[in-house]
Amino acid sequence: MKRNIALIGVGRWGKNHLKTLASISEVENIFVVDSNENFDLKILDSYDNVKFFTCLNSLLENEINIDGAIIATPPKTHFSIAKQCILNDIHVLIEKPVVETTSELDDLFKLANKRNKLIMAGHILLYHPAIQKIKTLIDEGIIGDIKFIHCQRLNFGVVRNDVDVFLSLAPHDISLVQYFLNEKKYLSIKKHESSFTLSQKNDYSSTLIEYPKKINAQIDVGWFYPEKIQCLKIIGSKKTIVFDDILKQIKLIEIQIDRDLNHINNGEELISFNMSELPLTSELKSFISYFDNPEKCISGYSHTKNVIDIFENYYKEKNK
Repeated sequence: MKRNIALIGVGRWGKNHLKTLASISEVENIFVVDSNENFDLKILDSYDNVKFFTCLNSLLENEINIDGAIIATPPKTHFSIAKQCILNDIHVLIEKPVVETTSELDDLFKLANKRNKLIMAGHILLYHPAIQKIKTLIDEGIIGDIKFIHCQRLNFGVVRNDVDVFLSLAPHDISLVQYFLNEKKYLSIKKHESSFTLSQKNDYSSTLIEYPKKINAQIDVGWFYPEKIQCLKIIGSKKTIVFDDILKQIKLIEIQIDRDLNHINNGEELISFNMSELPLTSELKSFISYFDNPEKCISGYSHTKNVIDIFENYYKEKNK
């Protein structure tokens, strides 16, 4: 069955959504909504199945059957737009950060459950084939018990003045940590922040999250850093996983410590995974498939609430 999808917000990332939606065979029509007065309509010229609206109300007043909506607007607008979509019986995929508080999330999901609608967080890396492969290795016990997770997302990237670097970049990595730890509840958060640009926001953040059984996760994010690093390391009781998202390479390393505290190096191997489909394509295809099976969504309520809860407490600690 082909679906009609609304794309609300066509900024830098929204343009990727548009291009990807147009390539998916399950999509019948795309209804673009963008209130920016400077929006360049020429962007839409290369698409045959796209119609443009300057506001969501205009689209809804046309009584067009919209199956799902992707919300890629500024974070402060997510709650009101998602609520309006759900009230009009539209499934929603909300880009990160989904909403600002867990109470807002609870309100949206209560409404969605009443109307049998899907809310999916745009945690794209959960749909990355390498992440799916790593999750399989963990679940099969290949690396043993997880002891430590280190996520690095650093670059001379886009500097923002609407949100700080933690809110902009860390949702990806917090989502991964929660996914790998099967949504364990954290115990504490410790953080270090630095600001050195004119954005008036933090440009670098290093955060340590403590979990039960002495499991720790360290998340380093920065948008003004002299080296591009997108790396994930998971140290287990048996083996270690290293995923370099720039090289698209997974290494499985077996190094242990004997009773005399000497290293025992049993070598490493490259783990293959199928990269035939881009993560965004996989995410959007999954979104459409979840319309009929919302319980299968891996970035649904419990996952999203755990991620937002960490953010809430991060900023509570910051404001003390």
